[in-house]
Amino acid sequence: MIHVGVDLHQRFCYMTALEARGKMVQAGPVTNEKLALRKYFRQFRGKEVQVAVEACGFWPAFREVVEPEVTRLVLVHPQRVKAIASAKLKNDRVDSETLAHLLRCDLLPESWKADRETQARRQQVRLRATLVRQRTRLKNQVHAVLHQQGLRSPVTDLFGKRGRLWLAGLKLPAAAGESVEVCLRLLDGYNEEVQKQNLQLSEKAKRDERAQWLMTIPGIGECSAMMLLAEIGDLGRFHDKEALCSYAGLVPRVRESAGKAARGGITRQGSSWMRWIMVEAAQVATRCSPAARRYFERLSRKKHKHVARVALARKLLIAVYALLHDGVAFDEEKFAAV
Repeated sequence: MIHVGVDLHQRFCYMTALEARGKMVQAGPVTNEKLALRKYFRQFRGKEVQVAVEACGFWPAFREVVEPEVTRLVLVHPQRVKAIASAKLKNDRVDSETLAHLLRCDLLPESWKADRETQARRQQVRLRATLVRQRTRLKNQVHAVLHQQGLRSPVTDLFGKRGRLWLAGLKLPAAAGESVEVCLRLLDGYNEEVQKQNLQLSEKAKRDERAQWLMTIPGIGECSAMMLLAEIGDLGRFHDKEALCSYAGLVPRVRESAGKAARGGITRQGSSWMRWIMVEAAQVATRCSPAARRYFERLSRKKHKHVARVALARKLLIAVYALLHDGVAFDEEKFAAV
């Protein structure tokens, strides 16, 4: 058995290969080209080969090339490899060798490897979310320019029809006027691209029964449902609802020692996209769901409204788990009773 630890970078990876008893077979950098990677692992033909690599942006391409060539490919959670994170001497050689030794001893915290369909779905929903965020930055830039000029919009939606007419009639200094014009032109482009993504996601949501279940939850629409499905992937990898909430980083941080436990804010670990979409859903749910509004208001009397909103987001995520696990639609009465 050969155990290979891989410290992956953008242009190359440093690999350390060990035998079953820990003797080093080979160590050194290898370029990330497909031919070079295949050549490296094909030198071990006739032997079982296990490979450990930390999760990073390049790992899907690395997996595409390496997985057919080896017996087992282990994707490792970077934050949980404490032996590497706390090492006094940290470089490519040390990291890859440590991964190889931990793999040999079966001590690595393995991460779930998303299938190609899930990867494609994640790429699309994250693209749409990124476009929306960029569009929001442009809107904020326009508001900032108007604020510098001491102007306030007379309409609620500055970028609707009435708002655009008002902006067109403003007499601004040359620099300020140019800033507004550029932002508006870019906004038109972003609006067009966001609309295209919305249509594509809407078509996919209509064909996915799971998305239809999720859309019965207050605050969750077509795009939100598709993002949740993309981020969750295989629900079976979560043994219960608490595991899903932990993956979203919506559980409190706990420090326990000598029988004493201290709780802090939420961990903010795991999927930041899922955490973001659930907080957005919670904000909408307080306006469209009586049960969600009562829950939020009850907590708001004891805690800050932001804390109450995060608690509601966690409660909605529990409903997401229940719906996907049981294959049912959202029940307002049951939600209020929990």
